Amino acid sequence: MTTFGLRLRSALESLRRPDDDALAAYRGRIALQLSLLAVVVLLPFTINHLLLGRWLLGGLTAATQAVLLFNGLALRAGREAPVPFWLMVLGMVLAVTVSISIQGVFGIAWTYPTLFICYFLLRRRVAMVLSLLLVLCATAAAAYGVGAGMALRVVATLTLTLVMINVVLNVVGELQEALVAQAITDPLTGAYNRRHLDTQLAALPAPLPGQDAVNMLMALDIDHFKKVNDTHGHAVGDEVLRGLVATLHQRLRPSDRLFRIGGEEFVLLLPRITAADAMRLAEDLRQRVAQAPLWPEGAITVSIGVAAQRPGLDIGAWMRVTDRALYEAKRSGRNRVVMAD
Repeated sequence: MTTFGLRLRSALESLRRPDDDALAAYRGRIALQLSLLAVVVLLPFTINHLLLGRWLLGGLTAATQAVLLFNGLALRAGREAPVPFWLMVLGMVLAVTVSISIQGVFGIAWTYPTLFICYFLLRRRVAMVLSLLLVLCATAAAAYGVGAGMALRVVATLTLTLVMINVVLNVVGELQEALVAQAITDPLTGAYNRRHLDTQLAALPAPLPGQDAVNMLMALDIDHFKKVNDTHGHAVGDEVLRGLVATLHQRLRPSDRLFRIGGEEFVLLLPRITAADAMRLAEDLRQRVAQAPLWPEGAITVSIGVAAQRPGLDIGAWMRVTDRALYEAKRSGRNRVVMAD
């Protein structure tokens, strides 16, 4: 299948997926600018409708302007929009339908910006529902006000526009995901990077006294990794790192996070786990790595330091306690696990 075909299928399947909203982070800014601009753009048409006695159409357009103005002013002041945008878009669908019935081709011209407004202002799934309603209403109004030939052209061009909007949003969403992945992952191993570790640690809630299941950190370092690079070169060393990450991921829980913070040093963040379970996991990981065929010259081993998040212990201190446990594992002969006091 061609790339366009894959994009098209992805767009047509978007209703079956959870909201995949590439514009979510920017919707407030879009809504503010669009609301204030639309008030100005629609004003001449509202005046024209009222002067020509098109009271229903003029009233709907004026109501749309009023909602846009109130919402725009609220957003500019940093408040929530007082009128839900889905309700306003529903009114726009009604206004476009009436406009096509009364004005024919002139009304059809407003269906296309309304279609885009759906996706600019609303979550993607809500936008899909209201845009499909717009296509149906505009087609029916065109058949009534202009004729079957024009109705056929309206449904064809609106459907094509609708599909292309979803294709573009899918591409934008994939590009966003790729950029986020590049920002938070280590390109060699696929583990998360140090920047993401700092973000995750900063977002952790403060621990409460007396809890058995707490957040745990594991500092994991490959023993004698310099020997691997010196003997076989960095290409083999890179394969060892990738194999190590794959081996660790086979045992981790879905909530556990693995970070690469240095050349051969990794950190595991283990949410809500008891000290006994953390030690069992660390020992299991140590044994799995030692038994995995990561290097042709023999076993690769790791030393692991484990420390719990405790009340009164800030993130920096927690990391230092974990590092000290790792250093103790190294000092005690390597290929072992040490739990911090």
